[in-house]
Amino acid sequence: MTAPVVLIPQPARFLTWLAVGKVKVVGEVPKGAALLCANHASYRDVWLFTLFCPSARLLVHPEVFTFLFLKGWATRKGFVQVSIDDAVTLLRRGEPVAICPTGLVEARSENELPFKTGAIRIAQQAAVPVVPVYFQYGTYPGRWISKFSITVQNILLFLLWPFYRTGVTILIGTPYVPMGEVKAETNALKVKVVALAGK
Repeated sequence: MTAPVVLIPQPARFLTWLAVGKVKVVGEVPKGAALLCANHASYRDVWLFTLFCPSARLLVHPEVFTFLFLKGWATRKGFVQVSIDDAVTLLRRGEPVAICPTGLVEARSENELPFKTGAIRIAQQAAVPVVPVYFQYGTYPGRWISKFSITVQNILLFLLWPFYRTGVTILIGTPYVPMGEVKAETNALKVKVVALAGK
């Protein structure tokens, strides 16, 4: 991996900087079509993809387009609702695509949720490499926050942002082509993503 690159806040990055703090990127995304697969520790992840791979088409839950403050921004960034067929089409056109295979946010970033098989099916159908990505945020609240739903957890993190705005390191792993059985490759993908933590 390459040395960390510190992203300096610019107007287009201001909201991410405000919500997260300093952002460092370790590694590089390959040029051309590739499927970026990351852990999902925060709703702030959607902004981070646009920093280290601005051309990536992020697959998001349809609810993202129901929030007035997100709909316009997500549309301008080229986000698309989760669809295997649409993702394969984009990749075959040569566009990078990004996805968080858990489908749900893990606010404490404990990596307990399983990855869904859609990411591997997309990569295999499109015949493109998978790029493991790990978002490593700073300090999180204690386990008391786990008593609340994921949505409430993220609201609390947002409200308490001055205390938990401790930056994030984005670790980009080595691209690889998943050739095996879908479930086995899905499990292997999670291992590769989680293995980036702490590097």
